[in-house]
Amino acid sequence: MISVILASYKDFFGIPGIVLKTVFVVLGILFTGKSIIDIVASKKNNYTYEDLIMDINKLNEIAHNHSIILIKDSFQKFPNRFLVYDDKRWGCKLFLNYKDNSNNEDFIKKHLSGDLKIELEDIKLSYLGQRIHEKYSESAKKRKVYCHKFYIADIKKFPDKIKQDSFEIDGKEYQWLSMTELETDKDVQKKNYDIVRFVKELV
Repeated sequence: MISVILASYKDFFGIPGIVLKTVFVVLGILFTGKSIIDIVASKKNNYTYEDLIMDINKLNEIAHNHSIILIKDSFQKFPNRFLVYDDKRWGCKLFLNYKDNSNNEDFIKKHLSGDLKIELEDIKLSYLGQRIHEKYSESAKKRKVYCHKFYIADIKKFPDKIKQDSFEIDGKEYQWLSMTELETDKDVQKKNYDIVRFVKELV
């Protein structure tokens, strides 16, 4: 602005120098005003990288990280059921799930292999997505923030026992249920319907 005001302009293609100077002064005023507005706005909305890291750390402290494992009855000609188990603490049927681990996918496969007595090489795990949400914990009797990661496990070879409509392994009761059966189960509707809804969105 100072250089424009102090400078002298010659006529240019018939345009008087004073006109050119006036145009440049007006443009300078406009840009200066915009700069002031941007600075004020940035001060009001000063969300820095450090703020982002702090928010992520806060979320990690309050969120309970679990992986939900979906297994379909692919041993059938027209698979339409999911493997669930009877969870005594929640008092309803849940998809297989594990707390997140630093080496999460290998951790999940090893536990699936041990829990269902399936060879490790017969399990293929695929990541579907994740959802962060708040829900009431039946086991803790309070609301919690959960970060649920969803995986689908493709089983190459099912043991004969697992092909039954319901079965028990190591004292845990399992069952194959369709999405319709899960949606109409009163306990599932009350306590775990949000997970069923997420599964419908992802699969």
